[in-house]
Amino acid sequence: MSSALPSYSLRDVSQHRTSKDLWVVIEKEVYDLTQFQAEHPGGDRILRKVAGKDATTEFLESHDVSILARYRERLQVGVLKDTPEDTPEDTPEPQKGFLSKLFGF
Repeated sequence: MSSALPSYSLRDVSQHRTSKDLWVVIEKEVYDLTQFQAEHPGGDRILRKVAGKDATTEFLESHDVSILARYRERLQVGVLKDTPEDTPEDTPEPQKGFLSKLFGF
């Protein structure tokens, strides 16, 4: 793909979480896997579990990052913005640990 790809926030990606519109983030790259579901060797179910999310951890558990080169040109639609305010609305606030609650930080 071109080096001038659009930037998307995690909130943007989270809007694409159905089997008819399925995007994921892998290694800060945004991929549209909607059409790829049918040919995914592990099946479409695993892709639906990570739809609309950063799937880097799940991807790296089963794949070498070099496999992305094979699909990047065809499936990459953008890059991930790197700003904290762009997190999905349904992401829960991080839980404060015991010391944070005790000392207020």
